[in-house]
Amino acid sequence: MKVWQTEDELKSHLKEQIEFLRRSSQSYDEGFTSEGKRLAVVIRVLLHDTQNSTSLLTLLKKKNILFYDTSLDYNPHNLASTMGLIMMRIGPNDARYVPPLDDGPPMRYRKAKIAFEKWWNKIVFVDTKHNKLTRKDLILAVSNKDGGAHIDSKLNKAYADLTRFDSLGWKFIKDGIEKDFATRPELASVRQMSHEVLKSLQDEFPEYF
Repeated sequence: MKVWQTEDELKSHLKEQIEFLRRSSQSYDEGFTSEGKRLAVVIRVLLHDTQNSTSLLTLLKKKNILFYDTSLDYNPHNLASTMGLIMMRIGPNDARYVPPLDDGPPMRYRKAKIAFEKWWNKIVFVDTKHNKLTRKDLILAVSNKDGGAHIDSKLNKAYADLTRFDSLGWKFIKDGIEKDFATRPELASVRQMSHEVLKSLQDEFPEYF
């Protein structure tokens, strides 16, 4: 026999998940970038529905809220790799993929909020091999395969190319030596997604902020 959770209990879960997002986001911003893996798990809990599991927002009948979209739109005519959610920051000693949060170029923030399915399935990475990854692809790979809630012995090739084999094609040159970026593009993207989700939830549930 199973017992249904009450609406008040579900709202209590939502309050907890929001706090998880806020604390892990702060930890990421303080330099512990692996916290992006825990952010992916929380976003999955909040938003991802399957035949066997139901997202928290669906349980609360709030999956129809609109979401902030700070990702640049994919241009198929662009010959360079696309990083929709993140930016590059070049310093004297290293280069990093960073989430712009609210501090990116104005074009990121002039768009209206969009429905969940459009937000979830928007292409946010296109690499030099023409692999395409959506928000959904990133969240499920990080949380289900790459250390968020589970570790799989095999990874999707497009995700592996992005995270293991530098398929974006960017390098940092210091003293004539070619170096990799100091942070991971998928985790920076998850951090930007957490920013979008928190802002979207704050509009709908201001009492939890």
